Amino acid sequence: MADTNELGTALTQLLNEPEPPRGPRCTVGSVLDDLDADTAAKFRIVLDNPAVTATRIADTLTSSGHRVQAPAVARHRRRGGSNGCRCPR
Repeated sequence: MADTNELGTALTQLLNEPEPPRGPRCTVGSVLDDLDADTAAKFRIVLDNPAVTATRIADTLTSSGHRVQAPAVARHRRRGGSNGCRCPR
């Protein structure tokens, strides 16, 4: 018979240890981390404005030296959802 104490300990560890991140870091999140506080705040306002398309945001970032594609912007906007990035909401 299997050792249930050992299994119980292993299951407790699964609950107490955070899941390691999967996949690459969010491109938009990386850009936000690199910006000064004022620019990052303005960028967050633009990201939260649905009237500004992901394509326009990506084009602006790319022309400023940050290689970001529109799908990455759209995924970041869905952060916290099942089809969004891992950045905190």
